[in-house]
Amino acid sequence: MNRKILSAGTAAFVSLFFAGCANHLEDITKETPENSRTVLGNQYILTTDKEIPDSSSFKVTLEQMENIKVEVYQVRKVSSLYTPYEGWRESYEFLTGLGLFPFAIMSHVISVFSFGMFPFEWSGEVTKYAFDGMNPCMNFESRSRVEEIPAKVERTLVDSYTESKRKPLVNEWLVVNPGSDTFWRVCTDQLGQAEIVLLSIDLDKSKSIDSRYLDFYLEKSNVKCKRIPMSRRLLTRLATARKSMMKYYSAPGGTELASCVKKLEELSFENLALQLEESELKKHPDFRSSFEQAVK
Repeated sequence: MNRKILSAGTAAFVSLFFAGCANHLEDITKETPENSRTVLGNQYILTTDKEIPDSSSFKVTLEQMENIKVEVYQVRKVSSLYTPYEGWRESYEFLTGLGLFPFAIMSHVISVFSFGMFPFEWSGEVTKYAFDGMNPCMNFESRSRVEEIPAKVERTLVDSYTESKRKPLVNEWLVVNPGSDTFWRVCTDQLGQAEIVLLSIDLDKSKSIDSRYLDFYLEKSNVKCKRIPMSRRLLTRLATARKSMMKYYSAPGGTELASCVKKLEELSFENLALQLEESELKKHPDFRSSFEQAVK
C-alpha cells in the first residue's frame, strides 16, 4: 500500500515538475506592409530600329515582358508574450518566493503608512514575484527567455495594381521565316539582340528574300513574336545588288570590282560596298591599280 502511495506521489511530483502554465507578460500589436505578387503571364516582344527595314542588314531586340499583379496589404499581428514554464527552475524559485513573501507584506504596510511615498507599484511587483515563485505551476517572468505566441492576424487590402517587367532574352534562338519553305536561325547576344543579314558579301550565307514579310518565331516554344514588313523598293534593291555581286564573282577583276562597288553605292548599300571593296582588294592586291582607275 505504501509502495502504491509512494509511486502515486512520485508520479504526481514528476507531472507537476514538467507541467505548468506559461507566465503571461503582455500583448503586443505590430503593423507591417506586405506585398503579394502574382505572375499573370509572359509576352515576347521583338523590336527593330525601324518598323520597315531599308538596309541589307538590321538588328532586332528580343525581350520578355512579364505582367505581375501586385496587391499591397496592411498586416496587423496581435501576439502574446509569455515566459515558458520549466519545472526545474522551481527548485530555487519556490524558496525565493517564500523568502520574498514577508517582504511583500511589509512593502504594502510601508506604502500605506508612507502615503504612497514608497510606490504601491513597487510593493505590487514584489508581491507578484513572491506569489509567482511560490506557485509550483508558474515561473518568474523573464524577458531574457520570452516567447511570442501569435494570437490573431488581420490582413487589409490597401492597394492593387499591375506592373510590367521587361528583360532581354539572352542566348535565345530565333527562327526567321520569309514566308516560304525556307528559314534560318539566329541567336541573341548578351543584350538580347540579333543581326538579321539579308545580303552579305558571302552570297552563300545570304538569304534570297522575295516575300513581303519576315516572320519571327521563338524556337524553344514555336511562339510567333513578330511579323516585319518588307518594302518592294528594298526587295528590288536586294535583288539588283545580288545580281551585280554574282556577275562580279563569276568574272572577278579590278574593273569589274569597281563597277560592282559603284552599283552597291547607287543602291544605298554603302556598308556592303565598303566590305566588298576591302575584302576583294585584300585577296587580290593586283586588282588595286585597275580598280583605282575605274572608280575615278
